[in-house]
Amino acid sequence: MIESLLLPTDGSEPADKAIPFAIKLLENTACRVTLLCVVEEPVYSTFWADGLVAPEVFLPPPEELHKELDRKAEEMLKGSLKPLRDAGIEAKPKVRFGNPASEILLEAEEGGYDMIAMGSHGRGVLGNFLLGSVSNRIVHHAKCPVLIVRQ
Repeated sequence: MIESLLLPTDGSEPADKAIPFAIKLLENTACRVTLLCVVEEPVYSTFWADGLVAPEVFLPPPEELHKELDRKAEEMLKGSLKPLRDAGIEAKPKVRFGNPASEILLEAEEGGYDMIAMGSHGRGVLGNFLLGSVSNRIVHHAKCPVLIVRQ
């Protein structure tokens, strides 16, 4: 029995495909669900005096931008939480900042989740055959079972 489920989403249609599947999976259970949104912090490029692009430099966003990104993520999560709560599944929203794959893996380990369920993001010509880079990394590095819901 699954007692805790991590459900990462970025609010996109492919990511939210995992939500109805999770609802069916968790019917009549008391599973603890965390709906996670990872906000990727911007990376800025700088230019050298001769016009060449310098290596990418990470500059933390100003506090106001950070607050706005957090607010937008919370707002997006509210919409994704609604179907879960309508189905009687208690779910809590959580926002983390950083690299999506790294933060999902970190949350899964820190939270001791029994499973991660997430949508797949196919891209490119072979999109129907390949997992997105985030879901691919999660599948290969998670220490718990991972359920990928394809589009």
